[in-house]
Formats: sequence, structure tokens, C-alpha cells
Amino acid sequence: MRKRIVSVVIPCLNCFETIGRCVLSLKDQHLPEGVELEVIAVDNGSTDGSLEALQRLPLRLVQEARRGPAAARNAGVRSARGEVIVFLDADTRPASRELIAEHLRTLSLADEIGISGGAISPDPEQKSWIAFAENATGLFNWHDGLPARFLSFQPTGNLAFRREVYDRVGPLHEGLFWLEDFEWNMRVQKAGYKIFFNPKAGVYIWGRESLPAALEKFYAWGLNIWQIYVPGRTEQVWLCKNQRYLFCLNIPLRILNETYVTVKRWIRRCPVKTLCLIPLFLLFRSVWGLGIMQGTRKGVSHNGNTARLSLFNKSE
Repeated sequence: MRKRIVSVVIPCLNCFETIGRCVLSLKDQHLPEGVELEVIAVDNGSTDGSLEALQRLPLRLVQEARRGPAAARNAGVRSARGEVIVFLDADTRPASRELIAEHLRTLSLADEIGISGGAISPDPEQKSWIAFAENATGLFNWHDGLPARFLSFQPTGNLAFRREVYDRVGPLHEGLFWLEDFEWNMRVQKAGYKIFFNPKAGVYIWGRESLPAALEKFYAWGLNIWQIYVPGRTEQVWLCKNQRYLFCLNIPLRILNETYVTVKRWIRRCPVKTLCLIPLFLLFRSVWGLGIMQGTRKGVSHNGNTARLSLFNKSE
């Protein structure tokens, strides 16, 4: 009988320190009978030795000159043989040996499930509180202590879909370097599919231990909020959506709201650490708010943004 192939696509940009454990842990997966796993890593112009490391790992290597996570993931899908595609990030690793099996189980529940989303939790092996705060702030809706449920968005750091969904919806938007996964999620739902979150299909993520690097990430996340995120989240309350300058009135309210939700999601899981990190949660969200303000003012909507609209490099 022909085996069913599942393709794991991992975009790689300067991931020398984490890519090895991600790939090697995938080789330990408990796969359902008749399922074969292929791992595809897409190098996107690494300069830290990642390319040489990838050449030594048990995977299929693709090189993509066009920069950005969307271009890298699209290149991986084009190279994939699988009827099911799993997107992971190079700084993640499976939280259990059932990651692939759980994604397949979710997709088999109903044809209307277009995306199987999984938990993305801070790596317990990483002791940095900055890294924990970064991931707790940015991924508060996806840690492994939350229940299975339908979602309106699943980050591409851990999701699976049938190839037919990708073929119908189209590739990720390669003009976006941030929120490209959100934009693709919105198209999947407009096509009539749903997103289901299965916490058992979990990964651990290694966070940024440098405070400037974490701040740069949140600033960049904010740049496309007005153009990409707000039009797709019609269920959320945003004031003055069509008024560029008045839209910035939302920023203080959203900083407080997102920080509150972060604390709410984590307080039962690790109460002491959560309470101690509230100032850092607020700092990250405040920098995110600066990104929203700058992105709204400049009308940024594509081409990565961080090269020209950087928190620490003001050459615009």
C-alpha cells in the first residue's frame, strides 16, 4: 500500500543554535501506521553557519533567495510531497512524540477543519525570564494549559493543513514579513474552513534572551496592525478604524487589555512568575503600541518593515 506522506516545513534564518534539536526530535515521532514523515528545511539566507548545519541533518534542504518567512514556507510547500503539511519554526521542538499524530487526528475530525492548531509553550529547558515573558506575552492564547477549542487564528509556528486547502486558498503573502500567518489564516476561514486548537499537538519554543531583540520583535509586530490585523478581526472592538490618526487612540486601551489577558492566561499556571513579570509584559506591549503608531502613521503594509522602520535603527 502507498504510504501517506506528511511534510514538515521549517523556515530557517540564522537558527544554528536550535535547528538541530528541532529536526532530530522529529525523528522520534510515533507515527500512525502507514504514515511517512519528510522534513524540509528552507534556508532563507543564513549567515551564522545554519546552512552548513542543515547539510548535516537528516532532512531535505531547500534554499530560497527571496527573504521572509512567507517566501520560505511557500518554497517548502512547493517542494513537499505530502498530502498533509505541518508548519513549524526553527526555534521550536515537539513537546511529545505524538505531535504529528495529534495533528492528523484533528484534521480527521471533520472536513471543515482546514487548520489544526497546536500548543506553543515556553521551553521548560530555558531558564531566561526575558524569554519566558516574550513568549508568554506573544503567545498567551496557545499554551498547553488551554482547552481544545475553535480559534480565529493559529500562528504558523505550529499548525497543519491538508494540501488541498493550500491549493484552494493560495500561498502565503510574500510581501508581508509580519502577520503573514494571520493574513493567510483569514483567507482560509473566508474559504469556509475552521481552525481547531488541539493542545496535545504541542511544541516548545525557545525565546529571545536579549531584551533589545525581544523589543524589536514586538515593535515589528505592531507595524501592520492597522492594515492587516484590524480588518481581519471584525469581532474585536477598535475605535476609528478608518481614521489613520485617530486610530492611535486605541493604543493605551489595547496595551492594558492585552496585558490583562496575558496575566489571565498564565496566572493559574505559574502565579509567582506571572505577577513578577507584569512590568515586562507591559513593556513589551508598550513597544508593540509604538509599532502600531509608527505603522499607522507611515501606512506600512509590506516588505518586512523592520529594515526601514526599526525600533533601534531610525534610518527610514
